[in-house]
Amino acid sequence: MTTKQQIIRPGQCKPYVKATRKEVRQRLKAAAVLEDCGWETSSIYWFFQEVFGVESRQIARYIAHARAHEGA
Repeated sequence: MTTKQQIIRPGQCKPYVKATRKEVRQRLKAAAVLEDCGWETSSIYWFFQEVFGVESRQIARYIAHARAHEGA
């Protein structure tokens, strides 16, 4: 089931909307491109928070995935 309603689960402080597969692919590609362009991690965090509105924990996952798949 896909929905764009905000969800609050037990133990969460803020509601969130789960990203679609297309959005996740877009964010992973953006992280890879920004890493390749030599952006500092703090700048990548700022960019993701401003453009995609995601939290720092998720941004770290996107960056880690981009680094892991750097040679692929």
